[in-house]
Amino acid sequence: MTQNIKEKIIKELEKKDFPDLKFLYSKEVLEVAPEILQELLEEEKLDFEKKLKLKNEEISFKIFNEDGILWDFWSYLNHLNSINSSEKIRKIVENFELKITEFTNEVAYNKRFFEMLVYCLENCKLDVEQKKIIFESVKSYKLRWINLDKKFQEKLKKINIKISKLSTNFSNNVLDSEKKFEYFLETDEFLKEFPKSDLENAKTLAEKKTSPQPSPTGEGVIKEYKWWYAFDSSAWSYTSIMKYCSSSKIRKYFSVEFSKFASSWKYDNRKNIIKILKLKNKTAKILWYKNYAELSLEYKMAKSPKEVLNLLEKLNKKAKKKALKEIEEIKKFFNLKKINSWDMSYYSRILKEKKYKLDDKKLKQFFEFENTKKILFETVEKLYWIEIRLLKNVEKYDENIEIYEIYKWEKFISYFIWDYFFNTNKRSWAWADELREKFETKKSIVLNVLNIVKSKNSKTLLTLWEVETLFHEFGHAIHCILSRSKYSSLSGFWVEWDFVELPSQLMEKWALEKETIVNVAKHFETWEKISDDLLLSLENLKNFWTGNFILWQNMYSIIDMMFYSGKKFKNVKSLDKKFLKKVNKLSIFKKNKNYKMYCSFKHIFSGWYSAGYYSYMWADIIVDEIWTEFKKHWVYDKKIAKKFEQKILWAWCLKDAKVMFKDFMWREVKLDAFLEEKGLK
Repeated sequence: MTQNIKEKIIKELEKKDFPDLKFLYSKEVLEVAPEILQELLEEEKLDFEKKLKLKNEEISFKIFNEDGILWDFWSYLNHLNSINSSEKIRKIVENFELKITEFTNEVAYNKRFFEMLVYCLENCKLDVEQKKIIFESVKSYKLRWINLDKKFQEKLKKINIKISKLSTNFSNNVLDSEKKFEYFLETDEFLKEFPKSDLENAKTLAEKKTSPQPSPTGEGVIKEYKWWYAFDSSAWSYTSIMKYCSSSKIRKYFSVEFSKFASSWKYDNRKNIIKILKLKNKTAKILWYKNYAELSLEYKMAKSPKEVLNLLEKLNKKAKKKALKEIEEIKKFFNLKKINSWDMSYYSRILKEKKYKLDDKKLKQFFEFENTKKILFETVEKLYWIEIRLLKNVEKYDENIEIYEIYKWEKFISYFIWDYFFNTNKRSWAWADELREKFETKKSIVLNVLNIVKSKNSKTLLTLWEVETLFHEFGHAIHCILSRSKYSSLSGFWVEWDFVELPSQLMEKWALEKETIVNVAKHFETWEKISDDLLLSLENLKNFWTGNFILWQNMYSIIDMMFYSGKKFKNVKSLDKKFLKKVNKLSIFKKNKNYKMYCSFKHIFSGWYSAGYYSYMWADIIVDEIWTEFKKHWVYDKKIAKKFEQKILWAWCLKDAKVMFKDFMWREVKLDAFLEEKGLK
């Protein structure tokens, strides 16, 4: 490694403004990244050893909250692995992950460091934010039972390393398995009901494929390149097929294949899952908890697995009644004796078109991407008095991303990156994150990542679900951006995990609000506004399919809690059997042994939602409560928005989530608004 390149990298990492990520993601940097990571880690280790030698009177808040460039570089590289994975970056991340986990273990179980934190909390002069940060650090050490015997601490360290590696393997298997999925058709015989933009996407995807295979269902054999229609594992491909493909056989194929990603051959995640569950349960037992779910809930609003399950079961009873009525409505309308799960989206779409006069194809023409993004930004600017300014003269690591500066009252408060378009090497679905943490001298970099398929030949059009996702992820971003704290550890991403979805799910409400839709919904060609008839249809269908959706969401939540609070699994066979039994108890549609959705359940096996997937439903209940407060006035009322901002978004994690809710609503959470909003009363 030349000294020049090293110095250039370090200089870039030390920048207080926006870093040159194009350079940091370049081949020349990736070549030397392992060496730089190792050097930065050694510096961190030396610095830590120096801190441990400090006398008590030399202890201050600063030594616990220093801005280390190692963590920024590590965050940047992990992000690259998520949005444009390759063998090179994956190897860098996998090889260094063990080393950085070992170091964080040493810090997490160092008795002297814990004692220093306690001393700081009791003796140092701290402001409110600093006191909260140190208090939470002390609490974390106590929850890890810092006074445990050394042999138990060593066990926990080894477990943490193993879990980290297994979680990475799990995520990689899902990505690799998804990338293998391809489906081709030679004609549009079964695609005649497709929106024009979706057909265009299928053609564009086909052009990128170099060695296509005949369709696995036998309903398409490739002859001429120009007639190919291709589909992959993207959300767009799946939803398009399930809603618009006229062949039940093809719909079934997609349903089955998507439910068993990472469940076979070299990508099989089942052994990884058994090991993850066993290790997390072992961690809980060492720390004197009955199971991992109990340990996980120490950091959440819900206080026990029983409390969560009681809530979900209560909602399931109400949702199931509505779901059965929804299914019966379809069967009756189409004169069907029986309906399969993979046919539900197709028939429900036609039902909306014929009975409720809402054509999704027509609706999609009114949600052009750039205009939707513009109205999203305007909505947030109007609510929270911020300004979102595009950065034009900055190096970008991808031509499709955009980088912004966020201002509040003319004061620069954060950077924001949006990366909304699909590529085959990107992690699936959508997420928000903080790429660079905020310190007193450095602004945070917050980002949104989505997987929208960008149109090649015309304007990119969005489904209503994609519009909601756009608003949802920006709700996460704004939660972090609007935190008034000087420190990221008190920002939006660090509230109790079953409260973290509140701002994002609340933001979805504005996506579906009539006044927003009127501004967003303009025909991509004629620019005419959406008709009153379509608006009325949307209003009439606000509770459409909520019964089935809640059952589906609760099924995932209950299975998650089952994995982390139930008995351990001896082998793959017992894992499959227990999972299938639970699914068939909860689901209206019976599944067969091919259904292995849990093998790609990244939220709970390679994300932050272990024993916490219920958070979506939990937050949804709170959201509907808060939305009633907005609706009492005007949903764009600046006084109510300011109250929400000050009582919840500004709270910076200084208060418990239950207290924040009570500060805003002046009472405890109730179910009434949720049941009313979802049509379950």
